[in-house]
Amino acid sequence: MTKLNGALRAGFLAASAVATALAACPATAQARLEATYNLPEQPLDSTLRAIALASGREILFDSELVRNRRAPAIIGSMTAEAAVRAALEGSGLVVVERQDALFVVRANAASGLGRSPAQEAGITITGTRIRGAASASPVIVATRGDLENAGLSDLGGLSRILPQNYTGGQNPGVAGGGQQGGQTNVNNSTTLDLRGLGADATLTLVNGHRVAYDSFTQGIDIGTIPLVAVERVEVIPDGASALYGSDAVAGVANILLRRDYQGAQLSARVGAATGGGSAQQQIAGIAGTRWASGGFMAAFDHSRSSPIEARDRDYAAGLDPSATLIARYSQASGTIAGHQRLADWLDFELDALVSHRSSEKANVFFTTSDVFTNGLLNRPTVDTYAITPTLRAALPGDWQASLSVSRGASRTEIYGRRFLSAVETRQRLVYGNRYSAIEAGAEGPLFTIPGGPVRLAIGGGLRSVALDVKISQVIRGASRVTRDITEARDIQFAYGELSVPLVGAVNAMPLVERLRLSAALRYERYQGIDSVATPKLGLIYQPTTDLILRASWGRSFKIPTLFQVNQAPIGVLYPSDLFLPPSPPLGDGATVLVLDGGNPDLGSERATTWTVTAALTPRIIPGIKLEASYFDIDYRDRVGFPVESLVPSLSSPAYRDLVEFAPSPARIAELLASLPLGLDNLTDEPFDADKVGAILDARLRNTARERARGVDVGITYQADVAAGTLQLDLAGSYLESERQLTAGLPVLQRAGLIFNPPRWRGRLGASYEKGRLGLSGFLNYVGSVVDDRFPERTNIGPFVTLDLSGRIRAAATHGPLRGVELRISARNLLDEHPDPIRNRDPAAPPYDSTNQSPIGRFLMLSVSKSW
Repeated sequence: MTKLNGALRAGFLAASAVATALAACPATAQARLEATYNLPEQPLDSTLRAIALASGREILFDSELVRNRRAPAIIGSMTAEAAVRAALEGSGLVVVERQDALFVVRANAASGLGRSPAQEAGITITGTRIRGAASASPVIVATRGDLENAGLSDLGGLSRILPQNYTGGQNPGVAGGGQQGGQTNVNNSTTLDLRGLGADATLTLVNGHRVAYDSFTQGIDIGTIPLVAVERVEVIPDGASALYGSDAVAGVANILLRRDYQGAQLSARVGAATGGGSAQQQIAGIAGTRWASGGFMAAFDHSRSSPIEARDRDYAAGLDPSATLIARYSQASGTIAGHQRLADWLDFELDALVSHRSSEKANVFFTTSDVFTNGLLNRPTVDTYAITPTLRAALPGDWQASLSVSRGASRTEIYGRRFLSAVETRQRLVYGNRYSAIEAGAEGPLFTIPGGPVRLAIGGGLRSVALDVKISQVIRGASRVTRDITEARDIQFAYGELSVPLVGAVNAMPLVERLRLSAALRYERYQGIDSVATPKLGLIYQPTTDLILRASWGRSFKIPTLFQVNQAPIGVLYPSDLFLPPSPPLGDGATVLVLDGGNPDLGSERATTWTVTAALTPRIIPGIKLEASYFDIDYRDRVGFPVESLVPSLSSPAYRDLVEFAPSPARIAELLASLPLGLDNLTDEPFDADKVGAILDARLRNTARERARGVDVGITYQADVAAGTLQLDLAGSYLESERQLTAGLPVLQRAGLIFNPPRWRGRLGASYEKGRLGLSGFLNYVGSVVDDRFPERTNIGPFVTLDLSGRIRAAATHGPLRGVELRISARNLLDEHPDPIRNRDPAAPPYDSTNQSPIGRFLMLSVSKSW
């Protein structure tokens, strides 16, 4: 990391140099088809969304810009740009068209030399690096208002309501101890796992920048960011390594923070599960200001919750009462963001995050004893921070350059107390992740063709990731360190993206109103591991005003995690009669040496992805938008343990390359010397090298292959009802996926099986806004799965919940009630319980915690005050 640290220091100096050296740099209306509008006077944001739905145009704005503004009635036939202009009359805002999108910005910003309207509005378009261009991949947008109307109080709740996401793996509701499909909740973090391909195969960004990984899983903890600081989240459920690099296999989630805020807001919330436990308290706030050349905001959130224990749920009565179903936690987090115009052509931006969380969870090993007799009591703490300053320079010819520097860290410390027959072993695990990067980029037009300007985005940089792992134990007062790893990885990268508008408004023709091609390529070099180049192609075709077709094809990759590469190898000695006999047999009394654990020779995981999307906004039904996407992911060279079962591993042809028969004593001695933890002898006899008949290398390898394909659908309808606005939403996802551990083994179903993503997930919602009142309701569907762990397969029914939420804002225009808002919400109003499952281990949770929640009905009351 020495080179990168020097580069980072140079980057900060270069940023100052750019600000000084460039300070002296100086710096067609398109016809559109009309739509018919009949919109009442209402909040400006509601009018802008209605125009977008009716016209099929992308209209992008910062919710803070339009907050507390109203739009006049819009009646008649006109273009989308004319309708937006009418809605903005007298507001001090204007509409600017850039590429295929309409941007709402401040009036004084529209004339800024080279300043992107998207930048001025605080808007980042995820899925492309071309300013103002639409993505050829599908984009799912969830605003802060959407999450609040869903009754959520933290950003982590997004993982539970996004149909494309799987809630297994590293998530708070997942049972600990690896009892459910080997999945473990390490530290009460919340990660996104699109398509169920793993949290490390979904790239999560903050304002378009990477942050430090969480624990050893290489996911990103989204629960550390205060919801009050979030503007919106954009999710691309499509491979995007050509744009963003490693990890973007299943997709990308970009968390966009508020860029500033005018005034202050303070809120308090209380809630609890009616069945007991999960008593929560939260206080959050945001404050900031704007001035002519910039603005800032600072936000904080402090929350805590009591646990849900087995004693709180009747269906968990078979467990020890102290066993934890949902962990106790306490969390404090803060965010700062700001921007300042240094010159007419130069802007400075900053965003910073910090958080601390502690939690506690008890895993009881037997149903006949408590955690202090036979169990594990874990108390994890997590500390994170991230900071990214950025300079953006508007250059001549509508080009824009940027330079950003990022630093961050996430440190998990787990204090564990393990009890076996009341004998205590204390354990301390530390997973420390560090991240730093410097990146420069530029974007602008190359030349103009009849369809519009051909634009190019280029950039590159350096980044570094590091992992510290330290595991120590205290047994009867004696302390020893069992593992101590410090590893770093430096990455060099460069990228380019080209957008070519073949057909636009000027040269449109029947059945070809718009046609745009895009191509992206990214190269990443991982020091001492691999070099990877990934391409992506995109197509946007609009035959009519009502219909837009999108298609994308690309390759993505994921580098193996530092933990996978550096995990200590483990050697276990088994008696040969555990295995099916090979030909020729090993002989009487023979043993088998099995190697397990990490592998320093792991390579990149690679995937080919493609999507096809159709978006329909029929003018004959004003206010409706329908969208459907087909996706296909072929994920190869996945890192995994190649042996599904030890029993056939010596005799099956599928494992032939993993077995070494009749190893020499010198070979055995070499392997034993490479085992830092020594040999674990599970035979009844002392170790004898002459009796080792075979070596089975079952360490992590790039042998697995996964396939995921399916359909996403979304329908939105907005209409004026009883002087208010009614919006209906439907989002759903169907998934088929399977996995093959290694060539020659059967292809195994994943989606639709227990402890895996269900085939079907969906969400149906309705919301109504009228003046000071807002009501919303959502029906959530998590499909059924099959329990195939026993000879008799059983069906685990779907998990269907109903959420309701309401808010009312005080009518007072002055006095203590001015700016006061009350919210009431109920999640899982009908108190749906998880379906019971069978377990060989009676101490395991009696439900599928990766898909169904034990929280039950949860009621919440919150009050906020704005100044």
